[in-house]
Amino acid sequence: MVTIVSNVLEPHFPTTVLVREHSDVREINAGVISVIDKLYVDFVSTERNAATNGDSTTMGGYQTEAGMAFLDFDDPRVAQLKAEIVLPAVEHYLTEVYSVNPLFTPFTVKSWANRLSRGDWQAPHMHPKEYTIISGVYYVDVPTAPAPSGHIEFINPNLASVSLGGQIATRRHEPKTGQILLFPPYYMHFVHPLQGGSSRDVVAFDVSLDDRR
Repeated sequence: MVTIVSNVLEPHFPTTVLVREHSDVREINAGVISVIDKLYVDFVSTERNAATNGDSTTMGGYQTEAGMAFLDFDDPRVAQLKAEIVLPAVEHYLTEVYSVNPLFTPFTVKSWANRLSRGDWQAPHMHPKEYTIISGVYYVDVPTAPAPSGHIEFINPNLASVSLGGQIATRRHEPKTGQILLFPPYYMHFVHPLQGGSSRDVVAFDVSLDDRR
């Protein structure tokens, strides 16, 4: 059973970011990594790699193709990740940030997996698609490396406040294995180039309102 070891809603600029850490996720992460391993071997050198075919802001490495819906894979550990980590975090964010009841707020989750290796990074981007209300990332495996290797950096959405003084332009976050981040889709961010010899695996997702239910 997964155990939450910390749970913090951080005000950024003020943009609310959920930073939730978990313990007892070794088996989940190992299973998810094995799924990513197979996808990587099968597709990293093909047109189905979104990191190299122009379908993403990932620079190098591997990303599942658009529409693959990683969290809906028929795999027990992926299903456990979705059921015990992703969906509870989304429901908490909906309750605490948007003040809505998740039971009466139909939503869908679009997801993808991403693997970065040495020198790979993600360019600045955001996820402002229609009806998207939350973006998130779960850190399956974060290698040890000197900062800012693999760190996610958020860009102040109110840059006018920076030019006027008194506000910082960015906020950097050091990810940890077993951690999940949730933030508004308009919150621009990028990932610093990875250093060291180990790869970094994440599962990212967008949560959108679903009026079809």
